[in-house]
Amino acid sequence: MPHSLRVISKSSPRPLMLPLSWMAVCMLFVGMLPMHATRADTSLEFAPYAFETERHGTIDAQVAFLDVPRRRDNPDGPRMRLRVVRLPAAGGDGSASPVVYLAGGPGGSSVGTARGPRWPVFEQVQRETDVLLLDQRGTGLSEPPPPCPYIHRFDDATPLDREVALAALSRTATRCIAHWREEEVDLAAYTTAESAADLEDLRRALGVPRISLWGMSYGTHLALASLRLNSAGVERVVLIGVEGPDDTLKLPRAADALLADLADIAREQGFEDLTGMTRRVLAKLRREPAQGRSLMHRGRQVTMGAYDAQLAIAVSLGRRSTQQMLPLALRDAEEGDYDLLATLVLAVREQLGEFRAMPLAMEVASGHSPDRRAMAETQANDSLFGDALNFPFPMIGDGLGLMDLGEAFRAPLQSDLPALFVSGTLDGRTPPANAEALLSGFSDAVHLRVRGASHDDELWLGNPKIAAHVAGFLAGRPVIDAELEVSPPAMAQGKFGLLMQVLGVGPGTVLAALGMLVALVLVVVALLRRRSHSSGIRNSQRAAVRVRAGYQG
Repeated sequence: MPHSLRVISKSSPRPLMLPLSWMAVCMLFVGMLPMHATRADTSLEFAPYAFETERHGTIDAQVAFLDVPRRRDNPDGPRMRLRVVRLPAAGGDGSASPVVYLAGGPGGSSVGTARGPRWPVFEQVQRETDVLLLDQRGTGLSEPPPPCPYIHRFDDATPLDREVALAALSRTATRCIAHWREEEVDLAAYTTAESAADLEDLRRALGVPRISLWGMSYGTHLALASLRLNSAGVERVVLIGVEGPDDTLKLPRAADALLADLADIAREQGFEDLTGMTRRVLAKLRREPAQGRSLMHRGRQVTMGAYDAQLAIAVSLGRRSTQQMLPLALRDAEEGDYDLLATLVLAVREQLGEFRAMPLAMEVASGHSPDRRAMAETQANDSLFGDALNFPFPMIGDGLGLMDLGEAFRAPLQSDLPALFVSGTLDGRTPPANAEALLSGFSDAVHLRVRGASHDDELWLGNPKIAAHVAGFLAGRPVIDAELEVSPPAMAQGKFGLLMQVLGVGPGTVLAALGMLVALVLVVVALLRRRSHSSGIRNSQRAAVRVRAGYQG
C-alpha cells in the first residue's frame, strides 16, 4: 500500500429496480418491525444548554427530550424519553440535512462521545449543518434501566476454564434478567428495530423531510437498520467501523489476520515473530498455568491459563492502546514474567462478569444467521484464539428467552442512498471486510480506508483528511474512494515506556522533564557549593579573629 493518499476511480451505476427477492426480504422485515404510534407527533422543545467538552471548552448548544413509545406494538402503552443535544450549525448554506450521530457499544452515549477527544470532528461537521447527539434508548440520560446487582467475580487463584466460565456467566445473566423483570424493565423494548423507529420519530419531531445518519461501530448497525426501515427519511449516511446487519458475531480468522499484520509492524520495532510468540505462550500455558501481578490492579495476583490468554490477546487486538502493549506483554511472558499479561487478563475477567440490560438485549436481538454462526464455529477450529473473540456469545444467548429480530433483519441490504464507509486496516472489532461485503448492495457508496487505524481514536483523528472527508460528504460535496495513512502503533519497549504511554506522556515530554530535573540538580549543587564556600570563608574569618586575640593575650 502507498504511504500517501491514493485515489481510485469508481463507477456507481444506479440500478433501475430491486430484484423481486430483495423486495420480498425488505417487505418481510418491515412487516416484522413494530408499528409507529398512531397519534400525532409532537415537536421538540429545545432549551439552551452549555455543552462542556473535556478539552475544548464549553459550546453553546440546545437540549430537548424526545417522547417515544416504549414498544411500537403497543403505541398507547408506556413511553420513554430520549435525550437529544443539538449543536446548531456554525456555517454552511442551509442545504445539508441535520446530522444525527449514533454512538457505538451497544450502550455508548452520543453526548459522551462528542465531549471527548473526538470533538474536533464534530466541530468540523457542525460547520456545515446541525448535529444532533441522540442518547439511544437505555443509554446516557435516556432512562437507562437499573444496574444488575449480580456480578460474577472470577477467582484470581484459579485459571479460567471455558466451560465453567460459560456456565457461571449464564447463571449470572439469568439472574440479571429475572431482576430486571421484577423491576418491570421491558427487555423487548431494547432492540435495534425499536431504536431505528426512534430515529424516524426524531425526524418527524424535528419537522424536516430528511436527516443524515452518522454512526460508529454499533451505531453503523443501527444506521443500516434505519435505512431498511425508512430510507425515504434519510438523506445520506456515514458509517465508521462498519458492523453490518449480520456482523454481530465476529469471524475468528480476522483476529489471526490482524495478528499477522501487527507482527509486521512489531518486527520493524524490534519484536521478532509476534505470531510465534503468541503460539509459544499459549502452548506454555496449556502445559502449566502461570501467575502474574498487575500493578494497574493495585498489585493483584492472578493465576492464568491458556483460555485466559486467548481472551486477553483477542480483545487486545482491537484497539491501539492495547495493541501497543501486546508485543511487550508476550515477550515478557515468554521469558517468564506474566505481569503485563496479568493486567490484560484481569481487565477481561472484570468485563465478562458484568451485564447491562440494554447491551445484552440489543446483542441477543440482533443475533446472527445460521450461516454466520456455522462460519464462526468452523473458523474457531483453526484460529489461534478459538472462539475467544466472541465469548460468551453466541452460546450465552441461546437460553435467555430474549427477543430475536429474525432473519429478515439480518438479510443483505440494498440501497441507493449516498453512503460513506470508513474502515481502519488494523481494526480488530469491525474489520474492513465488513464494509467490503456491504458495498455491493450500495449503488452510490465510497470507501475510505485508513491504513494503520484500529477501532480507536486514530480512526477519527489520525489524519486530518478523515474529518474533512466526513464533513464534506455530509455537506453534499463529492467524495471518492481513497486510502489515507496514519502513523503505525508505537510498541512499548519496556515497562517504563508503557507507563509513559498510559499516562499520555510522549518522548518529548520525558526529555523535557529529564532536562528540568538535571537543571534542578545542577542548581541545587551550585547552591550547596556556594553555601559551602560561604561557610568556609566565615570559618576562616573566625579562625583569624581567634589568632589575633591570642597574639594580643
